[in-house]
Amino acid sequence: MKPLDWPHLPFWRWTLLAGALLWTSGCSETPADANPAPDADVALEDVFEPIDAAGEDVESAPDAEERPEPGPGSWRLPEGYYVPAKMEMTLVHPRPEAAEWAYSKNAHPGVRWEIPIVVQGGAWPFQYAIVDDGGAEGLQIGGELMREDVEGFIVHRVSPEYGVLWWDDPQEGDYDITLRVSDQDGSTLDVEVSLRVGVDGWIFVDGSSGSPEGDGSLEAPFASVDQIHALGEAAAGHRVYVGGVVAMDGNRENGNLRIAEDTPTPAVWVGWPEREGVLEAYEGKIVLDRPDFYIANLEHRHHEDYFPMEDSYLHMITVWYDTDRYTVHDVDFTRFQGVGSNVNLGNSSIMMLTKNDHGRKHVAVVNNTLSGPNGILTSSYQLRHAVFEKNRAVDAVFTVADGSVWSIIYIKSGNNEFVTLRANAFVENNEWPNRKSALGLLRARNIELAYNLIDTPYDSGRTGALTLWTNSALSDYGWTTETPVWIYRNSLRQRISYEGDPVVNLPDGTVITEHNILDQGSWPTSSKIVDIENLDEAAYLDESMRLTGEHRDARLGRWGAEIAVPVD
Repeated sequence: MKPLDWPHLPFWRWTLLAGALLWTSGCSETPADANPAPDADVALEDVFEPIDAAGEDVESAPDAEERPEPGPGSWRLPEGYYVPAKMEMTLVHPRPEAAEWAYSKNAHPGVRWEIPIVVQGGAWPFQYAIVDDGGAEGLQIGGELMREDVEGFIVHRVSPEYGVLWWDDPQEGDYDITLRVSDQDGSTLDVEVSLRVGVDGWIFVDGSSGSPEGDGSLEAPFASVDQIHALGEAAAGHRVYVGGVVAMDGNRENGNLRIAEDTPTPAVWVGWPEREGVLEAYEGKIVLDRPDFYIANLEHRHHEDYFPMEDSYLHMITVWYDTDRYTVHDVDFTRFQGVGSNVNLGNSSIMMLTKNDHGRKHVAVVNNTLSGPNGILTSSYQLRHAVFEKNRAVDAVFTVADGSVWSIIYIKSGNNEFVTLRANAFVENNEWPNRKSALGLLRARNIELAYNLIDTPYDSGRTGALTLWTNSALSDYGWTTETPVWIYRNSLRQRISYEGDPVVNLPDGTVITEHNILDQGSWPTSSKIVDIENLDEAAYLDESMRLTGEHRDARLGRWGAEIAVPVD
C-alpha cells in the first residue's frame, strides 16, 4: 500500500489538509481472562440553505472571519447522502458534571488551549458552532467538514480542526461559553462550557529545558515527573503540561504511575504547545482509578528498552473502576512493545478498560494516531455512551496481541451499550503480523460502526476488517430488534468475519448492515442479518480506499465512507 502524505505531527501543529482522507474477563489483574472468546441525485441548493446551528447564515457565525472557509456548497446533505440517526445525540465531552479542575474547564493565560467536542449517536457529519463566546475573544471551533469541487462532486473531508474548540491566546478571566452541535436530521445539542483562565493549578515539566531547581511554573518548569511526586498533596487537582521527552516516572515500586482518589498525582497530562511533548515509559504503565482523566496533544510511547516487570499486565493505561469521563485526544502512540510472557496474561492493549460494577460513562478516544511498533489499541468493558472516532493507523506494525483480544479496537464484554465507532482510518502503509482485525465487538448493543476506512490484508480465516461475535454465549444478553448493532457506510477491504455460534441461530433483525463497500471480498449474508444494498465481490476502491472509475460516478456519497454530493 502506498503511504498517503500525512504530516506525522502533534494535532495542534497540523495545518488544514484539503486533500486528506475522509476519516470518515471481567478483567482483573489475575493470570486469566475471565471471559475468553471462543476459538437519485439532487442538487444541494434544491434541498438545504447553508445555515449554521443557530439558523443564521454561515457567514454571520460569531468567529466566521477568523476560521478557514469550509468551501463550496453546504454542510447539510440531501436525503440519500447521509444515514439518519440510529441513536439520539449524547454529549460525551466536555461534561458539565466534570470536576472543577478538569482540563475542559481550565486554561492557562497565553498557552494555547483546545478540547474535542465529542457526541455519541446522531446523524453524522455534524456542524459545530459557537453560539455565545462569553467574551472569549479569539475563541474558534472547527465547525464543518472542509469541502472542495472535485470532478463533478462537492467532496467533504475531515480536517484536523473539525470538532475541536480552541483558543490560541487565552486571557485571564471566567467565561461562560455556549456551543451547538447540529446533525443531518436537524437535531441540535447545546454544550455549555464554563472556562476559567488563570495561573493556579498548573504544573509545567520540560525534559529539554526544565530544571531540577524549577518551581513547575510556566517560567521555571520542572525537568522530571519525580519533581511532581515530591510535591505530595500539593499536586492534587493540578494539570500537567509536558514539553520535550519526559520519563514517565512512576509512584509505585513496579514503575506504575497510579492516578486515583488515594494519590495526589494529577489526572490531566497535555502536550505543551510548540514543545513536542513526549511521555515515555521505561517499565510501568498508567494505572487509573478516578474520574476525569484527560491525556491529549502529545506522544506517548514505550522507551526502546521498555521491559515490564514479570507478571505485570502489558498495557500503557489500565483503566479500573471509578473512571467516568475518560478522554484520550490527539495522542500519538508510537511505540507499544513488550515481552511474550506478559502478553499471555490477557487483554494486552495500549488501554485496557476493565470491567466494573456500574458501567463506565462518557469515554472519548478520538483523533489519535498509531504508528511504529504497535498492537491492540483497546480491549473495552462496561462502556456507556462511548465514542472511538477519527483514530488513524499510519506506518504501524501491529505485533502485540494475545488470544483474548480479536481486534485493534475491540469492544469486548461487560454489557457495552450506546457506543459509536466512527470515521476511523486504517489505510496508510500498515502491517498486520498479529493477524488481528481492525474493528471488532463481542458483547455490545446499541452500537454503530460507521464511516470507517479499513484496509486489511486478510482474504481467509477468522479475521478481517471487521470481526463480530454475533451469537456467542456472551452476546446473547441483549441483541434484540430494539437494541441492535448497526454497520453502515463503511469502506472495507477485503473480509468480514462473523464468529461465535452459527449465524442461523441469531435472532432476527439484530445486525443491520447498510450501504457498505467490501472491496474484493464477499459480504456475508443470512436471512438473520438485515442487508441493505451493500456492495461486494468487485474492485470498487483504489489504494487510498476511495471509489474509483465507473463506481465513483455512480455511487459516490451514497455508498462507503466518503461524504460527497453531485454538483448540479
